[in-house]
Amino acid sequence: MQLNKYFKYLDSYLPDLKQSWILLALTALVGMLVAGFGTLAISFAVPSAAKWADLIIYPLVFLPATIFIIGEIRNQREMSLIEPNRIPPTRPVNSKNFGKLGMTLSFIIIFFLIFTFNIATEPLYTWMGVPDFIKEFYDNMKLNPWSSFLTVVIFAPLFEELLCRGVILRGLLHHITPAKAIFWSALMFAVMHLNPWQALPAFMVGLLMGWIYWKTGSLLATIFIHFVNNGFSFMITLLFPDMGADATFSSLMPFNQYIILYVFSILFTIASLWYLKSNYDKSVSTEV
Repeated sequence: MQLNKYFKYLDSYLPDLKQSWILLALTALVGMLVAGFGTLAISFAVPSAAKWADLIIYPLVFLPATIFIIGEIRNQREMSLIEPNRIPPTRPVNSKNFGKLGMTLSFIIIFFLIFTFNIATEPLYTWMGVPDFIKEFYDNMKLNPWSSFLTVVIFAPLFEELLCRGVILRGLLHHITPAKAIFWSALMFAVMHLNPWQALPAFMVGLLMGWIYWKTGSLLATIFIHFVNNGFSFMITLLFPDMGADATFSSLMPFNQYIILYVFSILFTIASLWYLKSNYDKSVSTEV
């Protein structure tokens, strides 16, 4: 109930492209600085809590953007008091427009779609080398599994989806066409990761999550995608600690088996997207 009240509070805030970039800058630049200072403060003040610093600090990354959003909503409400006839447009943060399929069947299809989509798009970004700080990040993940699990698998899907889909994409769908809105929100999601190695796969999965959000209006669906995607990577990292961060599906199996898997993944991805599209009754946006 409290979550629905919070979503309702955000319904009237529909950022355009300019404001969306401001939100991104506040998160990726200002938020990172705030989190960085917070990490140093914890390390000096409570050295024993250093291994939990990421978990404690991660929400601070989104604090500047949150303050900005609250300020914009308050400005809207003040304008409504001055001009009572001026009613700001609203668009729900979370809906359940799953059409004929319903939520349960949609989530089952989406669950398998996440894996085949990642396999199908893998060649687009696996040619890049893995930066050293990413390797260090994966090593730290193995050393502090509980903190990493809560940060990567729980916090990241919740905070990032609320900002990137629940606020930014929802606002862009109000101002521009769905194709442009999905593209720009996916690009911002990629830029937010601040490194090319993560940015390209983030852009691709951002397109998928953007399309799902446009068709269903369900923030829970995109949180689910993000949760499964991050959770799978986290699980593989812990179960196979000797596996390098640059491991790919193509490097883990014989070439002929990989080709079969790759072709199947492409076909399943296309079929799933077509099936979802044909069974959803309506989209969040009426533009084409």
